[in-house]
Amino acid sequence: MLSKYFACSIACFLSIFSVMCQSNDTLRVMSYNLLYYGENTSFCDNGNNPIASKDAYFKIITNYIDPDILVVNEMGASAAYSNRILNKVLNVDGVNKYKACSIKNNTFSSIVNGVFYNKQKLEIVWQRSIKKDLNNSDLVRVIDLNKFYYLDPELAISRDTTFLYVGAAHLKAGDSQNDASAREIAAESFMDYISSELDPGYMFFCGDLNLYNANEVAYQEFTGSTYGEYQFYDLASESGNWHNTNSFSDIHTQSTRSSNTNSGCFSGGGMDDRFDFILGSGQVYQDTGAISYISQSYKTVGQDGSHFNQSLIQGGNNSVPSNVLAALFEMSDHLPVVADFKIQRLEPIIDTADTVTGYSSNAKPQSRVWMQNDELRMNLLRNTQVEIIDMNGISILSQPIGLGYHSISTNQIASGLYFIRTQDTRSVSVDRMLILR
Repeated sequence: MLSKYFACSIACFLSIFSVMCQSNDTLRVMSYNLLYYGENTSFCDNGNNPIASKDAYFKIITNYIDPDILVVNEMGASAAYSNRILNKVLNVDGVNKYKACSIKNNTFSSIVNGVFYNKQKLEIVWQRSIKKDLNNSDLVRVIDLNKFYYLDPELAISRDTTFLYVGAAHLKAGDSQNDASAREIAAESFMDYISSELDPGYMFFCGDLNLYNANEVAYQEFTGSTYGEYQFYDLASESGNWHNTNSFSDIHTQSTRSSNTNSGCFSGGGMDDRFDFILGSGQVYQDTGAISYISQSYKTVGQDGSHFNQSLIQGGNNSVPSNVLAALFEMSDHLPVVADFKIQRLEPIIDTADTVTGYSSNAKPQSRVWMQNDELRMNLLRNTQVEIIDMNGISILSQPIGLGYHSISTNQIASGLYFIRTQDTRSVSVDRMLILR
């Protein structure tokens, strides 16, 4: 039913779009393996991987990168750790723009993915997780999938926005055939889910995928043409045998250490593997719509391409400021990857005349249903059934309202984007309502 509402909504607002022009905003996506943040193992604990020190290093790194979407791997499986990242790393020193998605987990994994986002630019629509393979067996680790919408500065006027999806995964580590098969099964499960349950759209897939080369079946599941419009693209545009190959040194993400350190907590071997990725859907990669990849923006932060099989800090490395380089070395045995995306936004053309086709300087709404001062206001031409529907298709209010001017308080409705369906004896229409707190 929502697809019908959506189609109606577009038709309702064609006249509004005629007085809007486009400009661009930027979304920065970051993916980072945190190396057992908050999780104690037999070889990695608060003695050789102290969480307080990690907070300080992580803060330096995120302050330098300033992501709008942050995907992390190897976070302890408790909301306490995502809250800690919010309170001690992201929302500090006068910054208060980040929120965290709820963590998802199976019953046995001690580490999870975390997804954080800039609440000034994005709002969550829903959160889901893929826990089972196609045979209904447990995946090694949960794959997260989150749907967001962009908080266009003029959303209250245009009442339209752009939706995007963020997948987060930490696939099975190891170079055995069994390990590669586990990665293949996880990739197949995710691709089957999105192609069965979602419409094609703007999507990022991020995380520590533990892939050794482009010939791995898991990589081909993501980037091959089997899934048509759901196919992902490698934003680095560098396919091949990444493992221990000097020609790919500029995108290697592990290891920051030349030998095992911290009593074996940090892996060694030097910079010679590409395990961390940001993939983009075709709708993003091909620059055909509202969100598009900014060419050459994909980077492995701290990687200067000159440390193949070496420690990150051996000799000179001027790719980032010295304090950031030190923080990257101390924080994890992985490096983060980042990519920037252009997102189109709408801006009103200010018209000082109060006309049918223009907006006054006060941006007076011309439709018969609009939001103002935490109220849904209506000027109805006849008796009308009014319904508020959330993004999951659930009706949270439905009542008949007589003709004339009316208002409904939205103080008790949670922040988010909603559909407003109005039906009288002659027509049915759908508007959108954004509630912000």
